[in-house]
Formats: sequence, structure tokens, C-alpha cells
Amino acid sequence: FEDEKWPFGCEGGPEDIVTPSGVGSAEVSKLLARADGEADEFSFGGVADPLPVAPGLFVDGLGFVSTPLYAEQAEKLIALCEKSPFGHNMDTKRDDNVRKSWQLEPNLIEFKNPLWKNGIEGLSKVIADRLGYKDIPLKCVPYKLLVYGEGGHFVKHQDTEKEEGMITTLVVQPPSTHEGGDLVLYRDGEVKYRHDFGKLDGTAAYLPHYAVHYADAEHALEKVTKGYRLALVAISKMDGDDDSFALLLAHEYTENSIRNMGSGALKGVDSARFHALDGANALVPEDKKLLFFIVQLQHDVSYSDDGYTCEKDDHNDSITWFTRTGEGLGRVGNSTEMVNFLNPGQEDFESLWDFRTYGKTTKEGGYVGNEGSTRVSTYTRYAIVAWSTAKHPENALKYMPVDAAVEALHCHKPVSAEELGQFLNGASAKIEAENKVKEYGEEREVFSMKFFRLVCELLAETGDPKVVNSFFTSYCGALSGVEDNETFIPSVTTIVRTFDWSEIGDAVLKALGSGVEKGEDDEDKDDGEKNDGLSPLEMTLRVVDGLDSGTAQQALGEKADKNLFETIAKKFRVAETSLLGPSIQYVWQYLSNNGNEEKRAMLDSVVPLRVKWLEDQIEAMDKTFSWEMPDADFSPNEKIQAFLRGPEQSMTTKGVKTFKSFQEAKNYAAKYMPKERDDCSFEMEAAEVDGDAFVTITKTRDWFLAQQTAKSTCKASERALSYEGAVW
Repeated sequence: FEDEKWPFGCEGGPEDIVTPSGVGSAEVSKLLARADGEADEFSFGGVADPLPVAPGLFVDGLGFVSTPLYAEQAEKLIALCEKSPFGHNMDTKRDDNVRKSWQLEPNLIEFKNPLWKNGIEGLSKVIADRLGYKDIPLKCVPYKLLVYGEGGHFVKHQDTEKEEGMITTLVVQPPSTHEGGDLVLYRDGEVKYRHDFGKLDGTAAYLPHYAVHYADAEHALEKVTKGYRLALVAISKMDGDDDSFALLLAHEYTENSIRNMGSGALKGVDSARFHALDGANALVPEDKKLLFFIVQLQHDVSYSDDGYTCEKDDHNDSITWFTRTGEGLGRVGNSTEMVNFLNPGQEDFESLWDFRTYGKTTKEGGYVGNEGSTRVSTYTRYAIVAWSTAKHPENALKYMPVDAAVEALHCHKPVSAEELGQFLNGASAKIEAENKVKEYGEEREVFSMKFFRLVCELLAETGDPKVVNSFFTSYCGALSGVEDNETFIPSVTTIVRTFDWSEIGDAVLKALGSGVEKGEDDEDKDDGEKNDGLSPLEMTLRVVDGLDSGTAQQALGEKADKNLFETIAKKFRVAETSLLGPSIQYVWQYLSNNGNEEKRAMLDSVVPLRVKWLEDQIEAMDKTFSWEMPDADFSPNEKIQAFLRGPEQSMTTKGVKTFKSFQEAKNYAAKYMPKERDDCSFEMEAAEVDGDAFVTITKTRDWFLAQQTAKSTCKASERALSYEGAVW
């Protein structure tokens, strides 16, 4: 890197320290620096030296409150409080078995001692330094004043989001004489810290104490066995921006480990840093949350080597994307966007891209005549990439493969016609840029059927025929004969049903194609040559199947009639009856209406086969409700597959699948939770009891209900064909 141009758009000298751009990213980088030396420390506390012993606590409606708190005054204070609630799923509840305490809002209390304010600022600095925020403004905001009487407690839980930007929870306890009431912190189900607030060394009654823990840490307050406990709960927070950033991982990983375990594969400081990020992220509002991805960053530098000199020819960046659970999202082979790297370890460029650690060399070709060979140096590192949920569609198009980008846009519906048009322009430019760097003979990048399908769903919701025409004429092209084009049929049908045919008809017909039907020669080709996509006529008839009578159906029918009915009739006779669909019925009706008895007779032998298949399907689905899903497939685990096919409604993975942590169980549930499946339906939820993580699998009725819907559809088709058969 003699030109001081480093991978993924970074520039600087070899010994320059890599600095992230953006205030928010700089703050996050400094926060993560603490994970290097204190990866296991996520809670600390002790005597609150900056605070005065006498806080001068004043409560509206009561006056000054003395500390330690005595019984008579405690009862008067409790009378002004409300019972403390707790969050359960999306509900707020009150139950003394879970939480028993009382609370006052911060606007009802005041600390009259003039030293208190400076003391809190001093304590905030202590906390900031301990967390690794030495140069970052971190402020403590009062949240609640809590009172615990005898028997007061709060079972193990995680804090819910209290304020945007929240990082940690701070508990300040003025001098107190109560007994019990320790604050206990857990990690992976085991007790990691215990804060007794000075009871053990005898300072509790004479000095203020504090405890700090990360907002996502599991914790519990043990029962107060005697007296009254008074505590001020505050939150520490910082304000940042919405920068995207990448955190280079210190350890080496394989693609296989990332696919199988996702973030659960992270080791050492990588795991600690990700835990810190994920924990803080769990507590912010949905629209401010970050999305995390795991990426493999690859930088290739090619050199011409003639045996005497070696000259640098070119360099290329590529990124392979995974979700945090390990699901592959594809690869961008020519990434031109700059990546904003965090640098909690304060490393220089040369260290981050040290060839001895992260590089390898390969050679292509050999020394033949006057020709030399090409030497390629490849640098590979894994990283965590994050950006805000609100910017996901924008950043996905910028950095990720177009299929992942269209999924991101699809999740942010509704999308305006203008936004969709801009997205299509950007996606097309990205495909074009990828193809420019392809070698001669290398397979070109094209839009997938998945891309077309999701775009069509968005098109239907825009209500704008102009963007529909633009899509079908400028981006889509003729789809006949394209592999998997059958998956595109429902989307095209929705478009045709939504818009006036006179406004979009020509563009749709162009997309359906006008090629010659495949004949016997195509059927005899080897698998490497045969194209499995539907022909123009087949696509047209499938769209017709989904339409009611009208101009569009008539226009499409006329298009189909212009093609070779003999070819399609032959295909009907040799095709699987399960794939024929209602197009047979439409073809016969269309031919009858046009008085074409000769063509109609070509299909005489097909309808009885279709009717028989429908009858068999109805018989197979005509059964009473049961939890058995006989065709369920769960190849990762045979015992789970056997459960899905059996009569039981739920099971846990105890004794079936072992997880090292609750997070690994969550990743497993997220990875294998069914999305759109026609063989089974179930839900997966991770849990942890006494340190043992597991997943509960519960079957749902969705699969059975879908079967009943399919049965009704088959019955309707069978009745229609049987009626028409009377004419046949």
C-alpha cells in the first residue's frame, strides 16, 4: 500500500491511527475500547466519594427526608408513592411476587444540599472513565426514587428502555440501616457481581454508595429482611448520530462457523465488544435501533510478474454478507463504497492490514514465451457492520447485494413511486458496475426472480402506472424461458388486476415474452443446456388463471391463441397433473367461445387426469384436526423432525440440542423459525432456566388451516372441471 490507499476507501500513512468518521461512531469506538482490558466487567460500584453524606432530600408533600430512613417517615413517604410496575412482553403489570417496592417520579423530589449537584457530576466522570468514555460527555439523569420495606424485592430481570441513548443504570443509595436487599448481577445464568452497598464493611449507615451496570444486564434485588431501603435510580446516557460503522474482528473465523453459529461464533474480545453493542441497542426505541450484520471483507491486489519485475496492476474490494444469525445474504464482488471503521484498539493502518496476519498470495498462469504470470495478494478480515433501522434501505442498496437491498426496501412499506423509481435506478447502476469488472466469459450479474417479485409487490401499492411501465420496459425485459419465472406469475397477476390494462398492457405483454414455444428438442437437452423456465404461452396462461373476466383476460387470451396450441396441448398431456392448474378450463372455455372445436378436442384426454388428481388431493386433505404434519422437514435435527411429524404440540430442545449460551439459543431460534413453508408451521422461542439455555418449539394451526383452504380450492376446481366434462 505504498500509495497510502488502503482497503475499502481508507487513506493514510502506514503508521496513521485509523479514526472513524462521525461523532456517534467515535463515541461507540471509545466505548468498545473498554472491552480490551475489561471484557468481563459490566458492573461496578462502591462508596460514592464525590457525593455528600447528607443529600438534603426534599419530597413534595412531605418535606425533608432524613437518611438513614426511619420507620415513621418511611410510612409517610410510601403513602405518597405508587406501587412499582414491571414490564412483561408489551404490558405493564404489578405483582408483589415479582416486584415489591414503591416509587416517586423525579419531578417530586429535590436534593437541597448544594454539594449534591457537583457530586453527581463528579460521579458521572468516575463512571465515564470506568466505561471508557474519558473524552465523551456522559450525563446521569434521575429516573425514580425507590422505597423498599421488609419483604421488598425484584426478581431477576432486564431493564426496559427508559430514555433514548441510555447506556447504563446507576443506583445511588444514601446512608441506610436496612438488612438484606443486595443487588445481584448475572451473566449466562450465573451470579457475576453482588453489591451490598457497604453492609459487609459496616459503612452502609454512614456513607452513600453506588452501583452501575449495563442496561441489558440481568439483575435482581434480593429481599429486604429488616428496615427500609431508599435508593435513587438514574440512567447514564449519551447523544450520538446515525453513522454506519464497521468493527473489525480481532480473531480469525471461517465462513462455515459464521453460517452455523452467527454471532455465537465470536470469541474473546470480539464477543465482549459485540455484547456491549447489542446490549445497549436492545434498550433504544425501535426507530433508533441498529441492525447488525457479519461480513467477510476481502481486498485483492493483482501484480504482473514476468520473473524480473513485479508491478501492481489493480486492486478490488469485495464483501460477503451474513445476518447476525448466520444467514447468507450474498456477495458484492466489486465494492466501491468507503467503509467507516471503528478502532477501539487504536491501531494504525499497517497493523489493521498486516499481510503476515491477514494476507496470502496466489499465482495465476505461468511463464510461457514472453508472457508472465499474475500474482494476487488477498487480504481477508471479518467484521461487524451496523447502521440504523431507519437507514436500512438506503445503506442496503449502497453496500449489499441487490436482492438484500430490495428485501430491505420491501420491509419499509409503503414506498412511493418516486422512491421506487430511485431505487430501481440505483439497483440497475449497481448491476452495471458489477458487470464492468467481470472477466471475459464470466457469468454476468442479472436481476433475480426474487427481485422482480418483490418489486412488483411494491409497484402494485404505488398506484402509479408510469413506474409500472418503466419497470417492465427498462428493467424487466422478456422473462419467458428464464429459470424460476413461475414464481413471478402471482406478482404479474396482481399488477394486471390492480391497473387499467390500457395503461400497462403493452409493457406486461413485453415482459411475458413472445418467443417460440419449447419443443421436443428442448426436452431432450442435457440438464446443463435445458432452460427450465416457463414459455411465453405457459406464462400467459398462468396469468390468465388468476384473472376475472375483462379486457386484460381477453387481451392475454388472444396472445395465447396466436401461439402454438398444439405445443401446449402436448405439454398438458405429458405434464404432471399437479402442475396443470385451472388453465385447462380456461383454454377450453376460450376455444369454445371462439367455436374452435378442433383445437378444443386436443385437450379431451387431459381433463379426466386433472379431475382424478384433484379427487386424490381432496381425499388426502379431508381429515380431522391433528398436530401431525407428516411431510415436515427439519434436516438440521432428526429428533425435531420426528416431533414435527408426530402428534405432540410442543417440545423443548433439552436433551436434543445443547446451547452454550442464551444468545446461541436465540440465534438458533431466529435461524430456523419458519417463514413461508407449505410442509409445517411452528414457532420457536429461546429461554434460560438455572443457566441452561434451550428452545421451545410449539406447533401452530397455520399448516392445517392452509390445508383446508387448499382442499376448498381443489373442490371448486374439481366441480368446475366435472361440469365441463359433461360437455366433453
